[in-house]
Amino acid sequence: MKLTQMIEKFAKQGMLNGVARAELLQAAEETEQEMAELQEALSGKDGELAENRKTAAVERAILEGGGKNVKAILALLDMEEISYDTKEGLKGLDLEEVKAEAPYLFYEKTEKKKGTGAPMTRQKRKEDEIRAAFRRGLGR
Repeated sequence: MKLTQMIEKFAKQGMLNGVARAELLQAAEETEQEMAELQEALSGKDGELAENRKTAAVERAILEGGGKNVKAILALLDMEEISYDTKEGLKGLDLEEVKAEAPYLFYEKTEKKKGTGAPMTRQKRKEDEIRAAFRRGLGR
């Protein structure tokens, strides 16, 4: 039941005099206008929030894809073609195309070999020295 309907109901029952009824009707009308404006503003914020979520998801995908400069890569993307759904994720994002167009904006993936190089021998030497000092301390 709307506020104006409730005021009319109370007026018919004799609970309100003419002046109080007029003031309440004016206040109710103003309140309803404010509510309508707030609903409109809220619906605009929903669209803004969805756009921010999409942009954040694209930025995350760029960083996970090895992007060096997110802003530069975003400038190369057509954000209108990309869609984002909280359940399904991003659709229409083709980072491979951007990588082919501007490879300098992405880090090259290099695989590191385990167990090779000088740092491991230094570490082994330190561990051997610690073991020897420990044994000396125990008197063995």
